[in-house]
Amino acid sequence: LDAELQLDRLKPRLSRRVLLLQGHQSSWHRALALAPGTPPLCHNLTAYLRDEADFKDKLSPVALSLSLALPRGTLGLVLYGDTLVQAQVRG
Repeated sequence: LDAELQLDRLKPRLSRRVLLLQGHQSSWHRALALAPGTPPLCHNLTAYLRDEADFKDKLSPVALSLSLALPRGTLGLVLYGDTLVQAQVRG
């Protein structure tokens, strides 16, 4: 599966308020190899909110999205269920 995480995805790339600790990017992409009988696959990612002085918009929500897709050229397979997940949490 191709997995992609987008942090603060409603903002243009240069003005995103949340970045990943490793690499200081607002997105993460990984090809996940799945095989029958293998244990679940986990990835822990740490993100941080940039300093408030670095951006003007402090009121709009930070939208996070995770999408899953089959690699291009995969024939005869179909993903069933939600392939794009979005959540809004107020702290």
